[in-house]
Amino acid sequence: MASNTGDNFGGWLVRVRSGGTDTLSCCGSYYSPLLVISSANCINPFRYQLDEANVVSTANAEDEDYNFSRVDTVYFPDDFTALKTNVDISVVRLNSPLKGSMTEFIKLAPVMPSLDDTYLTFGWGFDSLEVQPPSDEPRKTELTFTPLDTCKTKIQTGFVSDTVLCAKMPEDSFECIYDGGSPVVWKNLLVAVASVGFTCRNTSLPGIYTSVIKLTPFIKNIRKAVRSGQLARRKREIRQQWESLKRSPSP
Repeated sequence: MASNTGDNFGGWLVRVRSGGTDTLSCCGSYYSPLLVISSANCINPFRYQLDEANVVSTANAEDEDYNFSRVDTVYFPDDFTALKTNVDISVVRLNSPLKGSMTEFIKLAPVMPSLDDTYLTFGWGFDSLEVQPPSDEPRKTELTFTPLDTCKTKIQTGFVSDTVLCAKMPEDSFECIYDGGSPVVWKNLLVAVASVGFTCRNTSLPGIYTSVIKLTPFIKNIRKAVRSGQLARRKREIRQQWESLKRSPSP
């Protein structure tokens, strides 16, 4: 795990891929056997085209095969609007759990740690092509959070919502990591995911992240509904619709 995200990290860091010829990639955090947390803005372009979408693990033992799972569906908060920062979170549902001896789940931070603490974020650089090509393996870098009021003075009025956390990014653009859904962690707890409105080309501006703490009720409600069967699988719904159509009388 030390070669991936460091001690006590590892198999919870995943990639969510759209599939197809022009594959889009988002960072994800493996939260429970069938659920991955990412950015709604990053997932949104292929939200309704999931036939080839998949989630790939990033920590594999040398004797293990490539670990991945197909995406069944994605869940967004009702208040989400594309390219806005409010409630920019998505929960990705898998067809089957990710395998592998190094696979693990990340826990949600119960409270917001201090602004004086140092956090880690991870990614490949898919959204920073103007700075450098993405890396083959995930990278990590440190960041610190800044007061929201200070952040709002540096960003277009009205863009920073109440579900946002703002971060001071590394001065060196080559050290900057900001992929859609890039997780921010503190002591192996998920604190935030990268949203929209920042690029590594200009690190003088604050990074925009979605607070996982503020959206924990949404995440836990999705998990509860999936476990109870209240939220059916997308493919099961399609199959039921197809069976219903076959039983319908011909015109």
